[in-house]
Amino acid sequence: MISDFFETNNYFVDKKNGFQESCHIYNEKRERIGRIKQKFSFIQKILPATIGKSILPFNIEIRSANGGLEATISKRGNFLKSEIVIQDATGKKIGAINPKFSFSKPEFKILNTSNHVIAEICDVWKKSNFIINDSSENQIGSINNNWNGTLKNKSTATDSYKISVMPNYSKYEEKIAVLSSAIVLNMCFLS
Repeated sequence: MISDFFETNNYFVDKKNGFQESCHIYNEKRERIGRIKQKFSFIQKILPATIGKSILPFNIEIRSANGGLEATISKRGNFLKSEIVIQDATGKKIGAINPKFSFSKPEFKILNTSNHVIAEICDVWKKSNFIINDSSENQIGSINNNWNGTLKNKSTATDSYKISVMPNYSKYEEKIAVLSSAIVLNMCFLS
C-alpha cells in the first residue's frame, strides 16, 4: 500500500542538534505529519563531536505521524565515499546517494536502483539554499535553510528547513529518494 506521506510537496523539518535522536516533519498547515529518527551506535555516542558525522555509519528512519515506517536511509561504511542506501517501507532498495567531495564543488548524486543519476544536489558548502536538479539539469526541488514563509513564526522549532519538490515531479520512488537525500544532507553533512 502506498502511503500519502509523500503526496505533499513541501516539508518543514526541525533541525537536529547534536545527538538528539529525532526531529519532526510538518506540512504547510502546521500539522505534524512525521518524524525522523536516527539510531546512534555506542561508538558514535562516545566519540567527540569533532569527528564528522558524515564519516561514521548511520541509520535514519522516516516515520509518519502515526509511527508507520515510510523510508530508511543507511550508510554502512566508515568512509566519506561509502554508498548511502535508501529503502522504502518494505525494505526494498529504491535508490542511493553517492557523495562526491571536493573543496571547490561537493556533489550529492541521487541514483535509482539501476544506478542511473535521477537528481543532484551540488554547491552545498557555498550557500544555505540548494536547488535539486534532475539528470537533465531541470529544477525538481529545493532545500531552503533561510525560508521566511508563514509557517516559520508558528512552528514549534526555532531552527527548521524547508524541502520542496515540484508538484509536477510525481515519480513516487524517485520522490522518496529525493526527499530522503535532502534530509540526510541536512542531518549528516551540514549540521
